[in-house]
Amino acid sequence: MNQKIFEVGIIGGGIAGASVAAFLAEDGVECALFEMENTLAYHTTGRSAALYTPHYGPDSMRAFARVAKDFFLNPPYDVPGPLTSEKGAVSIVDKEQAKIIERPPGTVWWDEAKCIAEIPILRSGKFIGGVYEEAVRDIDVHALHSLYVRIAKQNKCEIFQDSMVQAVTRKSDFWTLHTKSGDYQVRKFVNAAGAWGDKVGALAGVKPIGLTPKRRTVAIINQDQLPGIDFDHWPTVIVEPDYVYFQRFGKGFMMLSPVDKTPSEPCDAQPEELDIATGVYNFEQVTTVKVSKIERTWAGLRTFAPDGDPVIGWAPEAENYFWLVGQGGYGVFTSPGVGRYAASLISGSTLSSDFQETGYDFNKLTPDRFQ
Repeated sequence: MNQKIFEVGIIGGGIAGASVAAFLAEDGVECALFEMENTLAYHTTGRSAALYTPHYGPDSMRAFARVAKDFFLNPPYDVPGPLTSEKGAVSIVDKEQAKIIERPPGTVWWDEAKCIAEIPILRSGKFIGGVYEEAVRDIDVHALHSLYVRIAKQNKCEIFQDSMVQAVTRKSDFWTLHTKSGDYQVRKFVNAAGAWGDKVGALAGVKPIGLTPKRRTVAIINQDQLPGIDFDHWPTVIVEPDYVYFQRFGKGFMMLSPVDKTPSEPCDAQPEELDIATGVYNFEQVTTVKVSKIERTWAGLRTFAPDGDPVIGWAPEAENYFWLVGQGGYGVFTSPGVGRYAASLISGSTLSSDFQETGYDFNKLTPDRFQ
């Protein structure tokens, strides 16, 4: 057994685990991060083409996004380049959807002519317009996750990869994490294991949250299939309700998705042929493009708690056991807020006034709401 006793042990090296590790280490907490794969952020985070979308998701995530805004625009650390870039997003709707679609502050209405002028591959006659939000930004997910890891390491957080937790025991004031790479003692246990959250909880004898991982599929096509079309500066296009979305993906490529939400067991998610075909079909129905070749595909899991809000707080039935799960696909763009909030609950540090100014009661996110 490793003789060192860590104040906090964090399970999961994705965006949730890395962000809370960074903020805890910055608070001076001696912590360790355990990742079951050889590579950090191998699953959901590493497969995310995330956007900063301040009006996307439940109220909890919108509040965290407001807190995160300044972090993205003015990072409080030295970074080699910007964490975000200008993007914008437009939600395209037909007559019925136009009656119910949300139009948050700062958005503008584009009529059909404007939509087609901006996105010339859209079919005419299918939609009446769209809601355009300029505040949406591209996030450099790799740069953001790498920043969290760098902050954690600089503040002496130890990171153990290829360290799947195989058993958890409790004795005296310590949790012992029996991992593939060895046994480690920690005073406080943070479950940031994403899709594997309930399985990790079961190892510690903690009641399950009822997490549901859901598969999301992506396909990539190249610019050759859109001859004469320059889409480098297009906003993300979302065809409501949950029909298809598409956007630039690097130079000369376009990403499209059927916005699938298929329940799945925790796994190394792989794209299903039916989901790929559905995404291509839906894309062809709303555009003038005929897809003849797909360059690559992938899938990832987004994990939801039963009520759709994240679970952040101490387990009521297990001492010093902390839940940080259920981000539901909103984890990357809210991570500066979620990570900082979770770290404050664990370390006892003081939150900035930004949290109170959101007007949201973050105490509602504790796991005891399910009991």
